[in-house]
Amino acid sequence: MPLNAVSQAEQQGAVVAPFIYTVGRANGEPIVVAGTDFGRASPLTNYWRVDGARAAAAGECLVGANVAAHFRLKLGEKLPLEGAPCIIRGIVSTGGAEDAQVILPFAIAAQLAGLRDVASLIQVRADGQRLPIIQAALAKQIPGADVRLLHAVAETEANVVLKIRSTLFLLTALILAITTLCVSTNFSALVLERSKEIGILKAIGAAERKIAALLLSESLILGMVSTVTGYGAGLLVAWWIGRQIFPESAATWVGVDYGVFLPVMLVTLAMAAVATLAASARVWHIRPAVILRGE
Repeated sequence: MPLNAVSQAEQQGAVVAPFIYTVGRANGEPIVVAGTDFGRASPLTNYWRVDGARAAAAGECLVGANVAAHFRLKLGEKLPLEGAPCIIRGIVSTGGAEDAQVILPFAIAAQLAGLRDVASLIQVRADGQRLPIIQAALAKQIPGADVRLLHAVAETEANVVLKIRSTLFLLTALILAITTLCVSTNFSALVLERSKEIGILKAIGAAERKIAALLLSESLILGMVSTVTGYGAGLLVAWWIGRQIFPESAATWVGVDYGVFLPVMLVTLAMAAVATLAASARVWHIRPAVILRGE
């Protein structure tokens, strides 16, 4: 496949990475050699589990877990690949074909294969709605290319995303309902505990609305504090998870996304207000005379 297909696919707004495959030899044994543009391939290979670096420069390489085990290789050691010896910068484990490959920079692998300006395979990833459009455009621009749409992969990814999204919506609704119920229950108990103080306030002339507003202000302050605390804890957990799964891409600190924080704050305050107002209805049923007599 001509290498210029990469730029043509990128013009369509897709994520593209070229791959080239050949067979090399190491210690007299045949070995599959793959070449790729690590910069372009990064979004397509972020599911790889890599011990070490996720990219290699000239004179460096990544090796699959099976290759490392077969040749007893470790990070930092030199792989005696004929024509392109390299220092191992990462060990790849995917459970797929990559486990049995040596992965080099594209230019070096192409030189080793004796090829120029061509690729064995070009992977393209785009939004599901744009896939047929990009497929038709590439087939038209590159008549000799076999442009295939991997329905299984595309549909599986779409189904997984939709199922996860639906599950998250249901869990969010359930958590909000349970939290609202808990807050309402706690404030109902709080009103009962403070019934003597509320009775005294009503006896000296405090209106029920002002007492309810006092309880509401307390609830809103607690809601604001809990939102800031929870969001901060969530940032720390997200940063830690990112470091564990994507150590290279998660090197920077996770910043505050106000497009998420502000709606979360508003939902939390609204939930606290609804729960508190429901519990504050008990204020109207407290009779000062009965409370002051200790009944």
